[in-house]
Amino acid sequence: MDGKLDMIFKAAALVLLAMLLLIYAEGRDVGRYAYFRDGELEFVLDTKTGVVYQGGYAMNHLTGKEGPAAKP
Repeated sequence: MDGKLDMIFKAAALVLLAMLLLIYAEGRDVGRYAYFRDGELEFVLDTKTGVVYQGGYAMNHLTGKEGPAAKP
């Protein structure tokens, strides 16, 4: 009986650990936008459209189109 109880406890602990890791991984994502920083440069990438924004300027890396960022 003690062996089965010990195995059930270990399985429950592994499931709990897996759930906590999934929650942590999802919490680090901010949806469809990704933020990058390289030294003093800061970029925001729209992962759905492929547009990179930096300081009021945008570049679509899927089409190569450049221009000022659209105002929301």
